Amino acid sequence: MLRSMTRGIFSKIAKNRRFSTEPQIIETEKVQQEVLEAISKEVSSSSRLFAIVYVNGRQWKVSDGDLISLEGNLPLNVGDEIKLEKVLMVGGTNFSIFGRPFLDSNSVEVDAVVVEKNTTNPELKYVHLNHNQTKIVNWKSDEATVLRIKSVIAKNI
Repeated sequence: MLRSMTRGIFSKIAKNRRFSTEPQIIETEKVQQEVLEAISKEVSSSSRLFAIVYVNGRQWKVSDGDLISLEGNLPLNVGDEIKLEKVLMVGGTNFSIFGRPFLDSNSVEVDAVVVEKNTTNPELKYVHLNHNQTKIVNWKSDEATVLRIKSVIAKNI
């Protein structure tokens, strides 16, 4: 009963709906230029930007001063300065710019410094055998590299 009522109402609405005769054509180049100008103003005025970078098969949301811990032994020494070039997105408080899939490395710079290289602590596993708790130590330790993000800079956007 309810289905038949709703079908009747929706069909009457669809028949009585009038569409505009001609679609409006928007000047895409003009709109695109306005958007780019607004974003350029935001980039120059905003003090804190964030970026999403792709490092070691993972995506990280970073901003100035953040620490990220990368798994594995990377061929870097403590104190090395690197530039993260695979930037997926950059944004501020009022804007976001997405890459397809990455942003141009000349327009966005994410600089980082290697702070520390260490190994993780051995993992402890607790196993219950015959209702007794037995501690098993897994001695496999993974190596990790810690990066500090120095700056996120967007230019030429």
